[in-house]
Amino acid sequence: MAAIRSLLIKFIRWLVLGERGGICRSVRGKDNVFQAQGATFNNVELDIIGNKNTIVIGPGSVFNNVCFHVRGDGHRIEFGAHCRISRGGVIWFEDHDCQLHVGPNTTMVDVQIAVTEPGSRVVIGEDCMFANDIDIRTGDSHSVVDVVTGKRLNPAADVVIEDHVWIAPHVVILKGVHIGRDSVVATGAVVTKSFGSGVIIGGNPAAVLKSGISWKRERLLY
Repeated sequence: MAAIRSLLIKFIRWLVLGERGGICRSVRGKDNVFQAQGATFNNVELDIIGNKNTIVIGPGSVFNNVCFHVRGDGHRIEFGAHCRISRGGVIWFEDHDCQLHVGPNTTMVDVQIAVTEPGSRVVIGEDCMFANDIDIRTGDSHSVVDVVTGKRLNPAADVVIEDHVWIAPHVVILKGVHIGRDSVVATGAVVTKSFGSGVIIGGNPAAVLKSGISWKRERLLY
């Protein structure tokens, strides 16, 4: 009976929710594109309301427990070949014409990436290594306004993380940040400004702790 019940639940999800190959689709709008040939998915949700949005996942990629929450039109999300999200994540898009580009061989444990306000971008390079509880965002989601002029003071700004950057757990990377290649972001850092290549940064707000470094995924025993 338990096996029959399990099969029945899977059939209902397939029929009602549109779940195919580990993907649950809830898509409302026109001309939305999802391309993911040769990728593997487990409990991935496509929650899209809008038109002409594109999601491209490169071959050999593996995504577990990831939600693509997309609102608006003309967004583009692209992961290169052999990317991995191993534990979970939320890719959150709002407004229109926003972009997320992630280079090949980048791995993530548990991330939240929010790309909001028209035309803003997050660009992540090749062979980056992101740990758990990482929050990256291009905007503040709400407005701070000068009471005299009525002008908004906190517009969105792009986030760029170059190739081969290691981000440790519990890190927040805010709008307008550019992190150079071969760098390390220490546990718990709140990154509010840009840094060059080959540095360790940490603290709140983050500052350079050491320069002239690189890093390896392998644990060298010496």
